[in-house]
Amino acid sequence: MSQNTIKKTPPRVTKSIRLRPEEADELAHLVANTAYSEAALMRQWVLVGMERFRVSEAIRAYQEAEVDLRGAAERAGLSVAVLLEEMSARKVAVLNDPEDFGPGLEALRRTWPKDK
Repeated sequence: MSQNTIKKTPPRVTKSIRLRPEEADELAHLVANTAYSEAALMRQWVLVGMERFRVSEAIRAYQEAEVDLRGAAERAGLSVAVLLEEMSARKVAVLNDPEDFGPGLEALRRTWPKDK
């Protein structure tokens, strides 16, 4: 890159939120002892929250059989390996086949047959 080339920052969109007074006070207290601006911290928190939400929703979709493991990883924006690590940390079972439940599944089927 030459010295005359200027990097352009992509445009950003302003969003606003409403906080209760006690929440705004807590936010001000959290920001007061940092070198960051309130806006910079709020942006970081929103991005982290969005990522957590994406992962949670992808796992929910997997658990409800809306998507397979690869589809869940795509929804979460993660590799399958990283999603598996996240699922393990959350103690979410990864099942490729209903028979993976083992002998307990047959006992459940006998207890609650579909015909009832």
